[in-house]
Amino acid sequence: MVLSPILFLRAMMHVFTPRAVVEVFGNYFHYGWLVEFAMTPDPVLSNARGGGKGEYDVTGFQPSWMLEVIIRNGTFHSSRQIPFSEEVERVGYTALSYPMESAEVLAREHHFVYNFAPEGRKYSRADRRTISEYVLHLYCSARRHEGNPDRTEYIWLDEFCLSDEQAQDDQGITTAQRNDELGRLADIFRSAAQTVVFCDKENCDHTQLTCVWGKRLFTLPEILHAQTVLRLTRTPQGAEIFRTFGHAFRETMQKDAARGQKWHLYAIFQHTINAGAVPWQAAIHALIVEAIRRDEASGFYYHKYLGKALNGLLPRRARLEDLGNSGWNDLAWLLELNQGFYNAASLAAVSSIAEEETVSWLGKPISPAAGNERLEPVLTAFPVSSTSDPTSDPPLTIIAGKTLGFRPKLQRDALGLYKNEEMKGLKILAFRAAFLLLLFSYFVTRWGHCKTGFAIYYCTTMLYRVVELLAGTMYLEREGWVFLEDSKWGDKLARLGEQDHYLRTLTHWDQQLVPKWEKPMERTCLSGKLVDLRNRVYVDTIVVSHPNALVPLAIHGSGVTCMLLDRAGDSEEAPTVTAHKMGMCNVPPYIFAQTVKSATIYVGNDSKYRVVRRQVEFIILWKWWVLIIL
Repeated sequence: MVLSPILFLRAMMHVFTPRAVVEVFGNYFHYGWLVEFAMTPDPVLSNARGGGKGEYDVTGFQPSWMLEVIIRNGTFHSSRQIPFSEEVERVGYTALSYPMESAEVLAREHHFVYNFAPEGRKYSRADRRTISEYVLHLYCSARRHEGNPDRTEYIWLDEFCLSDEQAQDDQGITTAQRNDELGRLADIFRSAAQTVVFCDKENCDHTQLTCVWGKRLFTLPEILHAQTVLRLTRTPQGAEIFRTFGHAFRETMQKDAARGQKWHLYAIFQHTINAGAVPWQAAIHALIVEAIRRDEASGFYYHKYLGKALNGLLPRRARLEDLGNSGWNDLAWLLELNQGFYNAASLAAVSSIAEEETVSWLGKPISPAAGNERLEPVLTAFPVSSTSDPTSDPPLTIIAGKTLGFRPKLQRDALGLYKNEEMKGLKILAFRAAFLLLLFSYFVTRWGHCKTGFAIYYCTTMLYRVVELLAGTMYLEREGWVFLEDSKWGDKLARLGEQDHYLRTLTHWDQQLVPKWEKPMERTCLSGKLVDLRNRVYVDTIVVSHPNALVPLAIHGSGVTCMLLDRAGDSEEAPTVTAHKMGMCNVPPYIFAQTVKSATIYVGNDSKYRVVRRQVEFIILWKWWVLIIL
């Protein structure tokens, strides 16, 4: 028998290495996750579209253009666009709020013939102006019930007042003007003497959740600060106007939101009616979540106008020239401008997986429900500029966070002989036998039979290792969390009990009204379960790929909401390597006893990520070997 020196040394090192040391170096927490580097991405506000750095805007309270409408004998007579002036401000103006779908109903009733619409649009710009004009005519005719048939009014109507009619032939100028006016929409309706709300349904009071007018994204900036509300309601006898105070109208909408369990909408109205009743953190969160959900419900998944709709509703407003055509970038800009009032960790905690792969951490947010409305961030998070492309979706920076690494797969427990009470007898027997044989080999060596003594020593260590391996085949490693894909395991988690009796009974973390994130419709996802092998608890989750870590974001309901990540380790070559968001989950509160405080985390979709990842992992592996040798 030829004894390999390498096998001989490995056997001796394994037998005499303390088990605690083996467990430390078998941890699933990457070394690079502990390293904090001085190099960080630039702030979002460092490069403004309007030039310079980000600044607050305090102007933009009035519209730029207005319609001067002449009404004769209680019907529309004529109109012309005029610039906003001191005369308009002194007299006051009326702002019309309506959904285009309702205006289209009026157009069809008048047998309107549509023109050819550009690709990607439902209406041409000329058709939009004509369709919206039917709402203006209806408003003018309905006003005759107040006994003033001949008058001149200043009216703000979006399709006629978003851009200068003198520049209609210049598409570039018109688009820029429309974007600027949409960015001050909240101010336009706040400054209006009265706001007219309209939908095409008969006898609708416009406060019900089923009203098509109330479901729009732009309803929020149009009604939240309206002073006086005129409800333009269609009846079998014609159109009538009902006047009410703005706060009374919002109180009615608040009551209907409570009846429909729309708690974000309820919080928004509660904050506007009684300022200070809802903290800014909760109010801003409710406003952002409600705006995103309304935008997606209307089919606008790219959120082109999200930032413009929110501008003017938050404590700090952005300059109009700093808002572009990317809704997520505009939202990140507004979040940073309002960093003193809102922690973006709350938004990250409720964001589902995005429909588009280009979106990093944002997604359709979930609505609150009884039992999971508590949302308290446990760390600080805010967006930063992308390290590869400043115009791309901004990554999320997580500061003072904690991380839990996942084991990559299930493994047999090589230390099963020492961890299980039922193996205690075999452990004592094997240890005593090994001790006696090692003692015998010592005396044989002392008697001058060195080869025989070393052979007995080698065989003893090998046999002891065989006993360890045999005992290990009966158990799985019970440390850490592991992701088990449903396509491979399905509902057969009982198979874990077949491989290790300790895992025969698992507790499903679903009795605490766990929040449910929405599954993307167009993006391929994997459903699976995260299993805590030590505490025998599992949670359901949906991911885009296998995660290797989680980061707790907030106390959510009775549990802790975490973001699942595919995370590489930082290195000197790539100190800001971004992690990829894989999904979301809600876990028991004891997760904080298992996490380790980590360095700053960047969650994004940086294109450099895949290039440097292998290099980073190699560097981490090299550093671990250095630690082991030392």
